[in-house]
Amino acid sequence: MDWSKTKTIFIIVFLILDIFLLTLFINKYNESQYDFLGEAKLEDSLQLENIEYELPLSKEFEKQPYLNAITKAFTEEEIQELKNQSVEIIDSTTITSKLEDGEYVLSEKFKPEELNDFISQNVLHGDSYSYWGIDEDQQRVLYYQTYKDKPLFQNINGQLVIYFNEDRKIVSYTQTLMTDFEEFTDTKSVITPIQAVETLYDKEKLLPDSSIGMPEIGFYTLVPEAERQVMAPAWHFTVTKDGESDHLFVNAFEGNIIEFSNTEKELLE
Repeated sequence: MDWSKTKTIFIIVFLILDIFLLTLFINKYNESQYDFLGEAKLEDSLQLENIEYELPLSKEFEKQPYLNAITKAFTEEEIQELKNQSVEIIDSTTITSKLEDGEYVLSEKFKPEELNDFISQNVLHGDSYSYWGIDEDQQRVLYYQTYKDKPLFQNINGQLVIYFNEDRKIVSYTQTLMTDFEEFTDTKSVITPIQAVETLYDKEKLLPDSSIGMPEIGFYTLVPEAERQVMAPAWHFTVTKDGESDHLFVNAFEGNIIEFSNTEKELLE
């Protein structure tokens, strides 16, 4: 064996490996510097326009999957469990209920905790929903279904709407529910909240002198009306200006802004 040639080959191989590793390091460093400078530039722009914002302390977020689920078909046997209310199933997927006693009354300064007992005692799978907001004009309180504590944003097939009258007594509710959730095998990294904010800023969705609340991640349904749905992760931001709030959403995989129809906006606001 020619040890001189072998030695030369090893030297060349290790040299190539060193160059490869050095290239990876430089690229990684440049990316981190670019992210840092881009983030700093965005922060300067937001500060210049007096846009306040909150962001999670962590810059690392767990990977998320796509979800697959179907709309639940309620049965007559299930609604037999519901007492002191007149219940009807519409098109097999929607429960409509009228309360008989008007026992539950919302306070003038409503807090979501007030409805915890009502939901647990009067709504099927009540623990599947999380509070979204109250609409005093429409006299309703809106909840969206969750999956692993993450809301299914604006999903008309996974929502609970509770109605109250002029005396603030709960008089009825409607309910839909998604079921048979499946996670796609492959998970993907989500964009960071600051990247989502950058998208909103670049698309002129953020007005001067506004305030951006703490973002939350949930799932957005690509086709809300479909019986079987595929859902992707999305970042949700509540943006407030002059006492008025707006809800903005960014696809957490692709980074594009999610737009809603007028009907969907009415449900969200």
